[in-house]
Amino acid sequence: HNCTESILHGIKNCGIMDIPDELLKIGTGFRAGIAGSGCVCGVLSAAVIILGLKYGRKDKFVSSKPVDEKVKLFYDIFVNKYKSTCCRVITRKFKENFTSQERKNFCAEIVLEMSEELEKIL
Repeated sequence: HNCTESILHGIKNCGIMDIPDELLKIGTGFRAGIAGSGCVCGVLSAAVIILGLKYGRKDKFVSSKPVDEKVKLFYDIFVNKYKSTCCRVITRKFKENFTSQERKNFCAEIVLEMSEELEKIL
């Protein structure tokens, strides 16, 4: 799994939140910063998806404040820890060998740490 898929599957498989199987597919395109572009980290993307799923609004006349506050909290924790939201920046030391096991382990640690932060917010 990529980072976004890992968070989605982890939240579901650990019973933290019910995520329909069909929705698990939504994370696929977020691989390596959105289709390999190196932009937004998939962990951050997954958190926004999950927080929106749980706290998002169904009616445009309802305030988005509850989800905004939770997303901003996660965002601030993430940026404070990794100093960027950009996959390319966070993984820059693996630029020459992005497919290496070392990079995969590095990202797996981010997935684990930030999953714990996300669970606190949920």
